[in-house]
Amino acid sequence: MNRNQKSNLVSSLKSNLMGSAFVAVIHYRGMTDKQLYDLRVALKAKGCNMKISKNTLIKVAIKGTQLEPLNSFLVGPSAILYSQDPVILAKIISETTKQVQVVKIIAGFFNNSLMSESTIKEIAKLGSLDEVRASFIGIIKGAQSKFVRVINAPKEGLATLKTQ
Repeated sequence: MNRNQKSNLVSSLKSNLMGSAFVAVIHYRGMTDKQLYDLRVALKAKGCNMKISKNTLIKVAIKGTQLEPLNSFLVGPSAILYSQDPVILAKIISETTKQVQVVKIIAGFFNNSLMSESTIKEIAKLGSLDEVRASFIGIIKGAQSKFVRVINAPKEGLATLKTQ
């Protein structure tokens, strides 16, 4: 890889990471090519991404950004995963660690703070953004229906009294 290719990689990686809401670092040593391919497919299907690159290039990409605290975790065979939806990415990472025991969650970065493996696994237990939106809409719809019933109840009660 020549200098221009490295420069393009660093700038591309920096823009992708800075445009993401959630970034995670995992160690993947021991994964087979098939397992790595399956992980990439699962990530792409949910709108998440993964980059495996030299740690020095990743460190250059995040230098001077809010992601700089991740530098200390970029040791050994590291992959960096990123997404707009932290719950979806956390679920994929958590499922992968259950299926492939050699994968280790190292750290995550969300909302300007570092996250541990246990925190990422806790986030994986939450509902996805779409699920939360759907339940919120259901709650709002239910409240509106109840409100209409309460408003119509006195009229219905009066109509029943007059007929008796």
